[in-house]
Amino acid sequence: MLKYYKIESGRIVTAPNEDAADIVIMGALSQEQRSQLVKEYEITEHTIASAFDNDELSRVEYDDDFTTIVFKKPKNYAATDNFQFRVESFGIFLFKDWILLLTETEIPLNDERRFGKIDSLNTFLLRLLNYSVYHFNEHLKIINRINDELEHKLRTAMENKYLLSMFSLNKGLIYYASALNSNETLLQKLQLGRSFNFTESERELLDDILIENRQSRQQAEIYANILASMMDARASVISNNLNTLMKNLNVTTIAMMLPTFFASLFGMNVLLPFGMGNGNSLAFWVVILISILSVFGFFLLWKHINKN
Repeated sequence: MLKYYKIESGRIVTAPNEDAADIVIMGALSQEQRSQLVKEYEITEHTIASAFDNDELSRVEYDDDFTTIVFKKPKNYAATDNFQFRVESFGIFLFKDWILLLTETEIPLNDERRFGKIDSLNTFLLRLLNYSVYHFNEHLKIINRINDELEHKLRTAMENKYLLSMFSLNKGLIYYASALNSNETLLQKLQLGRSFNFTESERELLDDILIENRQSRQQAEIYANILASMMDARASVISNNLNTLMKNLNVTTIAMMLPTFFASLFGMNVLLPFGMGNGNSLAFWVVILISILSVFGFFLLWKHINKN
């Protein structure tokens, strides 16, 4: 992936080539592209690898010709992820008059709601960080809705699949809280540092991003704590549902055994009492009646026991 953009009239628009671009986006680098970044822009292999390393913490480094920022954002969710939400890193390299962005997934720079009113590279940088925090917020809302739906299904569930899905959600929330905490540390460094020469409006935007990121982190931690504390209770619900099912099956089995018992008793090849031997036309209906009454009597007894 190689794309060129430029800032024009406060918007991000597509640029025809690298010379006209203010923003260059690269992803899934080839060996040739890696060599170009190392030789032409003096970006080390380690720094390039850090931009794509999902375990890398958010950080900022200052070099002679550019500033490196590694930031965390949620990984795009797919149905095959099975409720496992993950995070990924992306690298921002801020040169004097252009920005290089290394990312595995596409970022919607044409979204004017998120990337509008941009008049400088610093503003674009802050909008990019703000988009990452916004992406976390959207995922947290989705996780909360999924959790509510899984909790509703667990009320009648007899299998562990919904509980395992909750474990995956909880794991994702822990990753999110860790990533947001790492982002918060970086944003505080940008807030205290003077290297970027932010304007007053840009510093206000940075303050807003920091507050939003802190709120997202706290929300992720609250969701994770609630999910973890309720996990045992929800496992008990599944166990209780299974016990209830087994109890109902046992009751049904006992109820079916009574007609079988009487049918076997009167089917023995011996003389039967009360004149119910061969040739008695009422013998069949008597057996049926006794079987029905036995089942009915058993359910009445069971109902009486449950009341007590």
